Amino acid sequence: MVLPLKAIIFDLDGTLIDSAIPFREMKKKIITFLQAKGVEEGLLSDEMLSAEIIDLAETSLRQQDSSETQLRDVLAQVESIMNEVEVLSAGNATLINGVPQMLRTLKKRGLKLGVMTRGCRQYTRIVLNKLCLRRFFDAVVARDDVDKPKPNPEHAFHILRMLEARAEETLFVGDHWSDAECAKQAGMRFVFVSHGQDTKKARELGYPIIDDVNDVARFLA
Repeated sequence: MVLPLKAIIFDLDGTLIDSAIPFREMKKKIITFLQAKGVEEGLLSDEMLSAEIIDLAETSLRQQDSSETQLRDVLAQVESIMNEVEVLSAGNATLINGVPQMLRTLKKRGLKLGVMTRGCRQYTRIVLNKLCLRRFFDAVVARDDVDKPKPNPEHAFHILRMLEARAEETLFVGDHWSDAECAKQAGMRFVFVSHGQDTKKARELGYPIIDDVNDVARFLA
């Protein structure tokens, strides 16, 4: 039996907003820093997710017998690099057309709304306030609000608790395979917003695909 929909969680960058974060440049900075700390050259690529880069680097440094204190220091410095790049770009983020009207419609239907993002807390706060979106959301969980951000399901479980919603009665809307993977591991429903991108991962996982986030209303039944 399919439970009635109680909550909708949205990814932020690429789903509700057009991000101005220079992701590739940010990852290159992270890789350069990690290699200077001893991670072997060639292991990391700016084609990877930031989470993949960090996980591989952590494994590499552990194999080199880095202490927990050293690892924590390296990871904290990586976090600082990411935060700085994100915050510097926040003022250039723009709304995807129709998003405020779509969110207003969902709120009127009595749904709880949330944002789950790999952006840092400060960046997320700046963007949501700048674009007048914060008022629509009952919960916002950024990368640094959890120990293990998406695609790890811990991120999803955290925001589900805040929304007081079960995974089976929650729809997650995102534009990246990591969003789809997070939804799968957490047991949430999922809709992939393609924006003309490759939808292979979403198709492999059997999730529906929409071209525009504003089409999410047709999944409310």
